[in-house]
Amino acid sequence: MKTIYPILFFFIVLLSSCSENNNSSTGVTPNPKANFELKELLGRGEGLSQEEYKKIENKYNRLKTQYQNGESRYESLLKLAEIYIYEARVTGEHPYYYTAALNTLEEVITNKAALTKDQQFTATFYKATVQLSQHNFGQALETGQKALAINDMNAGIYGVLVDANVEIGNYEEAVKMCQKMMSLRPDLRSYSRTSYLREIYGDLTGSKKAMARAITAGAPYSEYKCWAIVTMGKIYEAEGKLDSAAMCYEMSTTERKNYPFGIAGKARIAAKKGELDIAEKTYNEAIAIVPEIGFNIELAGLKKQQGATADVDKMVGEIEEMFKEDIESGHNMNLEFASFLMTFKDDYQTALEYGLNEYKLRPNNIDVNKLLAFAYYGLDDIENADKHVNIALATSKKDAALICVNGLIKQDKQKIQEAFDLNPYQEHIFVDKAKDYLKS
Repeated sequence: MKTIYPILFFFIVLLSSCSENNNSSTGVTPNPKANFELKELLGRGEGLSQEEYKKIENKYNRLKTQYQNGESRYESLLKLAEIYIYEARVTGEHPYYYTAALNTLEEVITNKAALTKDQQFTATFYKATVQLSQHNFGQALETGQKALAINDMNAGIYGVLVDANVEIGNYEEAVKMCQKMMSLRPDLRSYSRTSYLREIYGDLTGSKKAMARAITAGAPYSEYKCWAIVTMGKIYEAEGKLDSAAMCYEMSTTERKNYPFGIAGKARIAAKKGELDIAEKTYNEAIAIVPEIGFNIELAGLKKQQGATADVDKMVGEIEEMFKEDIESGHNMNLEFASFLMTFKDDYQTALEYGLNEYKLRPNNIDVNKLLAFAYYGLDDIENADKHVNIALATSKKDAALICVNGLIKQDKQKIQEAFDLNPYQEHIFVDKAKDYLKS
């Protein structure tokens, strides 16, 4: 089964020209004949850009021929890995394409003596981006630091280090890396990361300003620009500004036809406005384009809201299979699976176990501590819930659900009201309990 995890946070590492400001070595050993088995492209569904895919397919075939003929062997492999990474992002075929990318990059990296300095850097940089996408953040940080040691004048590698440090919970270090990135190349990549860091520190106005600059800097019709537009929509959505969010989602699908994350955004807005039939239809449109596990989870939540128990049970089983495939392909899904268990199975104990596994890896991360606060609160362990909610709130992030559960933990109506003032449309497992508490 095809799966993809959205990137909830995930400030995607845009593949840059890795030759920027880089002094490559020259003179490499002759390319031997090819003996590494390349993975074929899987094609795209009808809803995805076929014109773009035709260009990518032609490039793939050209590079494959060059590789098989022993021409520019490692340069061809690097460009093929880049295609795998991009197709994973666009199609949602993460298990297949990320595995293909990692295997291809390892083939390059293990032949270090035959590589230029630029090729060493590019292979290491790309490997770190895949590790980030698979949520193996500690590995990504280590690999990113190796790439930085090869070339410290490439803006893209600082983006890797921003993302890895954010996910590990090293927020101050992430800010330093972002500042370095911005000084080297202020563009969509650096502005988008600036936006996220400002959001983490509670500056929603500054976050939107930075994301607006990212959108302006994006290439017309590009997937990357549309990702930035959708991210802007999510910022508005987190503030309860549904009309502004809807405008962003509509803009993304105008910019790039059938952009699935924009379509899913429209579905969320429809659901929050009570237009449940429209929301269901729109979610199905997005799912038909890419096999996004997040879309399936949101649709299952909508079905649960509608009381369609049989449909929910069927979807829950399918989603569990999707999680299984992602995990088997090397994707760390501890947090996502834990949240799923709490939402659809009321299984706070197992969710806690997954959350604690992730806590061992990144104890200062906001999302990890948020999940633990929810799990402990669901188990009536108020002491531990309070411990983790305080860690999660350390940067003053304006997360309505987090502020709401903090109010429940502390039995503080003012904090709960603050959460609903921030976002009256918040959705989480304790939202009804919070509304009842305000009425009591």
